[in-house]
Amino acid sequence: VVGNYWPPQYVIMDGDTLKSLKVVSTRGMTVDGEYHPEPRVASIVSSFIKPEWVINIKETGQILLVDYSDIKNLKTTTIESAKFLHDGGWD
Repeated sequence: VVGNYWPPQYVIMDGDTLKSLKVVSTRGMTVDGEYHPEPRVASIVSSFIKPEWVINIKETGQILLVDYSDIKNLKTTTIESAKFLHDGGWD
């Protein structure tokens, strides 16, 4: 998985070929309820205990827990946090 500043998205790729398997936009609402057209991916951290990525979306104040056990049907849990998360978001 890679996260982008532009375009605002993260991309899940095949590890052997780097072929894109799924592209997910990060455009959406902030924790304040305002639309943000180009929120950047601040960081991506992989879980050691389950097939899950922790993806911090910089300008929205959202932390995404993305279960990638079924790439075609991703399960995403959103946790609200402080706006403008920096790399890691572990504050």
